[in-house]
Amino acid sequence: MKITPISQSNINFGYDKQLNNELKEALKTYPDREWANMLSAINNQCNDVENKLERVSNESVFKQTGKHSNKYYDYLDILLALKEMLVSFVSTTFEDLHFADREYRHYDAKYKSAGSKSDDWRNDILDIIYAWTEEIPKKVNPQTKASTTTDSKSASGGGKSSEGTAPKQNGAAPKQDGAAPKQEANPQDVIPPLKKAIEDKSILQKFVSSDSSPNGFTDVAGMESVKSELNNGILLAVKNPEQAKLDFQEYGKKIPKGLLLYGPPGCGKTYITQALAVESGIPMYIIDIGQVGSSFINKTSQNIKTAFDEAINIARKSGKPCLLFMDEIDSLAFDRNSRTDNEDIKQVAALLQAMDSAKQANVFVIGATNKYNLLDPAIRRRFDSKIFVSVPEFEARKSLLKKQLQGKSKAASLIGNESAIDSIAMQLNGFSNDSICKIVSSAAKNALERNRADIAEQDFVKAISETSEEKPDVKSYVAENNDSKQKIGFSA
Repeated sequence: MKITPISQSNINFGYDKQLNNELKEALKTYPDREWANMLSAINNQCNDVENKLERVSNESVFKQTGKHSNKYYDYLDILLALKEMLVSFVSTTFEDLHFADREYRHYDAKYKSAGSKSDDWRNDILDIIYAWTEEIPKKVNPQTKASTTTDSKSASGGGKSSEGTAPKQNGAAPKQDGAAPKQEANPQDVIPPLKKAIEDKSILQKFVSSDSSPNGFTDVAGMESVKSELNNGILLAVKNPEQAKLDFQEYGKKIPKGLLLYGPPGCGKTYITQALAVESGIPMYIIDIGQVGSSFINKTSQNIKTAFDEAINIARKSGKPCLLFMDEIDSLAFDRNSRTDNEDIKQVAALLQAMDSAKQANVFVIGATNKYNLLDPAIRRRFDSKIFVSVPEFEARKSLLKKQLQGKSKAASLIGNESAIDSIAMQLNGFSNDSICKIVSSAAKNALERNRADIAEQDFVKAISETSEEKPDVKSYVAENNDSKQKIGFSA
């Protein structure tokens, strides 16, 4: 299939000329040129197929038999798939255009002017657009109106109907007398999606310090270079905005709006983020990745937008900045070049748009991942700074050992024995922070089983020899490119 470049002048976008002109202007200045060109290519193909569908829908065979040809259903399946992609992508990329609502009204008017026949292809277009509309009245859970066109083809025998009627879309609500799928909603049935998602699914959760969370950087063993970067980059901007402004004027040091922590699992990325929240004194909200994902069409993308909108609203209402943390961000931000499913690609587009919106507000986005190289390149670029969090070095292991042994009265003599601590720290080389904590617990258990003896080096020797904890291959977590090597606040 030939991809038409963005410079083509005959872009129509649903043949709504005003909407077309506005979108063309937005595309001209959109920073991700690759994404802008992809949107243009989808639209050009969409319009081309729509022209073909319009032509075959009026062909002589239909006028003679009242039944559409197989070619009609082929074009219809393709058009529905393309239109769903176009509406969802444009809606998440250019929210201010209200693209879905304006497209819906446009096709609704054409559908009615064509005679409002139940088998008119514009009626199927309305079903596709409906899931992305916001201003069109609807009941809760609009996803029940939408469906995947690929599933409809398999469910209807490859998109053809033996009786010559259009295949039904899976999950689509039945048409009543050829009426458009617009519904009148009772006030009690209309729940703002922002409020519904937060109340029902708890997508966004406020971080509340507990006994297991750090009280600040002093509770973080080692990681001195990471703490220094966070102190000089983020905390300075939060606690002393005047100094941060001066640094920008004199040195061009920007106030960062995005931080990505990456490295092997269990090395303290989440823990250091919690410590940063405590040190900064500003609220931190966590996006529950497990709650964001959904099997419903478009729901994952909508959940992403909902969570970010809520964080932005919180920051605007308070007049103060807030932190927004996404652990395991790779599950939402995988490389689009590695995926072919429309829903997967849409959620990455939704996340890109949400991060751009957060940058304009007073929201600092923090992501954490074990799979840096699998992240979409555009997502990586949205983070101003990246920090590699590796397994602890020797001094960090010593510090972590002592912190884990503190509070255990049977470990007092071991804590005071620097030679023994050094020896144990050497034996723990290559283990992650989390693994070391588990080994300390195993060593304490070994001492208890030795007739309640003091915790000693021999207990660690046994714990290490028997542990099921594995040493991560650090090299496999290092970024393959150089876009991660930059100081906080300074562009590469």
